[in-house]
Amino acid sequence: MTEPKNSLFKEFFVACWETIKLPFWMIKVGWARLLAFGPKRIGLVLMATVVVTVIAMTAFVKVTSQPTFCKSCHVMEPYFAAWETSTHSQVTCTECHIPPGFEGTVHSKFMALSMVANYFTGVYKRSKPWAEIEDASCLRSGCHDTRLLQSAEDFKGVLFDHKPHLEQVRRDRQLRCTSCHAQIVQGEHISVNETTCFLCHFKPDASGKWSELATCTKCHNPPKGVAAADTSFDHTEMLARNANCSSCHAAEVAGDGFVPKERCNSCHAKVDHIEKYEDREFVHQMHVTEHTVECTQCHVVIRHGKEAVAQANVDRECGTCHGGPENAIERVWEGNLPGMELAPSSMSRAGMTCSSCHVGDVHAAKEMRPEPTCIPCHDTGYGDLWKRWEEPLKRRVRELMVGAEKLEPASRDSLVAALRIYEAGNPIHNPEMIEKLAMQIEPISARSSSTTCMGCHPSAGDALVAFDGRMFDHRKHTSQSKCETCHEVGGEPHGKLVMSREQCNSCHHQSVATGKEDCSRCHAAQLAVYKGEVKSFASKIPSAMWQEDVSCTDCHEAGKSKVLRDVSASCVTCHDAEYSDSLKVWVDSGSDLMKRADLAVGQYRPGSEIQRQYSELAEMLRKDGSKTVHNPELFHKWFETISTAQ
Repeated sequence: MTEPKNSLFKEFFVACWETIKLPFWMIKVGWARLLAFGPKRIGLVLMATVVVTVIAMTAFVKVTSQPTFCKSCHVMEPYFAAWETSTHSQVTCTECHIPPGFEGTVHSKFMALSMVANYFTGVYKRSKPWAEIEDASCLRSGCHDTRLLQSAEDFKGVLFDHKPHLEQVRRDRQLRCTSCHAQIVQGEHISVNETTCFLCHFKPDASGKWSELATCTKCHNPPKGVAAADTSFDHTEMLARNANCSSCHAAEVAGDGFVPKERCNSCHAKVDHIEKYEDREFVHQMHVTEHTVECTQCHVVIRHGKEAVAQANVDRECGTCHGGPENAIERVWEGNLPGMELAPSSMSRAGMTCSSCHVGDVHAAKEMRPEPTCIPCHDTGYGDLWKRWEEPLKRRVRELMVGAEKLEPASRDSLVAALRIYEAGNPIHNPEMIEKLAMQIEPISARSSSTTCMGCHPSAGDALVAFDGRMFDHRKHTSQSKCETCHEVGGEPHGKLVMSREQCNSCHHQSVATGKEDCSRCHAAQLAVYKGEVKSFASKIPSAMWQEDVSCTDCHEAGKSKVLRDVSASCVTCHDAEYSDSLKVWVDSGSDLMKRADLAVGQYRPGSEIQRQYSELAEMLRKDGSKTVHNPELFHKWFETISTAQ
């Protein structure tokens, strides 16, 4: 039994030895056979070997350079699909992924074979295939070789110039083509990655402040007229006041581009690599300049534009203390009320925040609520406008609350809750919302257009304005007339006054034509002159016709809603024909008195007592407008009194 076992071991070692000798024997036999060919045939064999090798390598390079070969690996299928639909679909993979020249081809093929070997042996640890595209590939002849010579081009409304970005250092970083043209972005291949732009322009420095690259006009031309996106806001005046864009568009940027340390682990497994986390110069040199790693592989995305506004954090710091338990101010600002369609205020839609209006140290003032600042976004007159809105808006909310209480329970409870939050959050934070609330109670068909206009002009109904030398009270008109009766509401310029003086008279003189006269409603100054009771002149000198109980319409004939100013025809009904000549004398004398009063105003020192008296006389002459006909004695006596008092 022992001998057969020893024989088996002996044969095994003999087989091992023969296996070791086999390659050497094959070399020996092959070499001997090659030498037997003779010099001529040896040369032919060597030449054939070179030719076959070249053909095989060429075929190998050609086949492995086709996009379809890249697709043969299942890991590459998503990249292949993105390439097929990209603007580079007619460009083969190797034209970009292999640098120009023979050396680049050899190096890339060797690296590709190494990756394949590493992948199948389990050495390849990356979560996805990694490709580095050299700038030379993009700028090679026939591709983008003229890109650096071209002038600035328009990209989504931004003028962009490649030359300074590639040839100059940006924020101490040397950018590459793929820094902005991402290799894979949302299923796209070599498309512009705007997030890189935002990281460079909006990444705060060590102190937490933005650099000058964050200046809006670095990329955007200031909007003029109504050129601003989806809003009709005219930026012309704001630009003239050199207003800072961020005063309104504070929420246009979201994020700080932070780099979570755990992201290093997705590529690096060695501790010494991760320890370089704090060395920003080294990290950017290795990742951006040398290995064209996309910025967003490390940095958290910074959003800019409407996407940033939409995703801005709604839990702002101010809401922590202000707005009550339901965060009413924030909800009113965002137009987020119970049972209502979302309707943010115009300033909220523009990206403004609390600090856009409440600037500086708002808690330093003794007042509980420091006034907001409207300048420089709006002109100086706008600063006091919001104060006129508050009371009309609150009154309107109370009116709507009464109407809401009368609704059916299904609609009433939700609307009442919305109105309470709206009132608690101060309607001034979203005046347009009043119209949305009113629609829940009063159908548009049942409301006047004035109510509709009040959604944006809440204080118009209470406004007192000067018109045609008189004070015009909107409160007496909005209850009876529509806004479009006097103003342009559907065209441009919006709000323009279209009502003429004659049209006003056609309405106001109706009462005169029907015998229900009340001329003093519009002609208070004329009545004061006629009665001789002018506050600016101490003496009471009533007109002779007033003393004889001659009314306005006794001289100014009225008919068909029109009152005649020329009273010469009316004079002959009470006086003889020559009386009209006296009327002409009064008019000429009044014109002369007007000139003398204006001359006297200019002769005396502004602010002096005598200059003030002459000014009051001239002003009343103009307000009266009758050239002294309403009371000649009053005006001439008034002028004489001032002149003799010198």
